[in-house]
Amino acid sequence: MKQKSTATNPSFMAKNKDLLVVGGVIVVLAGAATAYYFMTKKKEKKEAQLASASSSGITTVSSSSSSYQTPPFIPSSSTSSSSSTKPIITKTGYPLKYGSRHPDVKILQRYLKIYKEDLGKTGPKRDGVDGQFGPKTSRAAQKRLKKTVFTQADIAGMRKALSSLGK
Repeated sequence: MKQKSTATNPSFMAKNKDLLVVGGVIVVLAGAATAYYFMTKKKEKKEAQLASASSSGITTVSSSSSSYQTPPFIPSSSTSSSSSTKPIITKTGYPLKYGSRHPDVKILQRYLKIYKEDLGKTGPKRDGVDGQFGPKTSRAAQKRLKKTVFTQADIAGMRKALSSLGK
């Protein structure tokens, strides 16, 4: 008698392995693209809300359970003359005065360093030259230069003096 050889039929997974892999990749990419689309749409909506809220001066803060509005920040006008507090940065242009933060304040501070004034331990070289017109810079300027408000002409003169000294 002849023996029957029974070959088992390959399973569905074995037959369609390539098709299943390609289909899975397509599903994952479609899901990622959909998630990206909705996240960017949500981000644009939030930025539009922030832009409209900032123009009115009121910020909306929302959490998972509630939404509330915070009033705009209004800095206090109290001034403190103690040297332990940090200066409130208010000005970024000319004239340079207490509270200014400007690259030309560094020129003033380097000029004051010629007179060996103590400007603290801030800045990249830890010598007090940091570009912030704080209490120590103000005190040193009053002591050596007899003034605490500086114009562009004043800074230009200091720049020229520093370059002639090679500093």
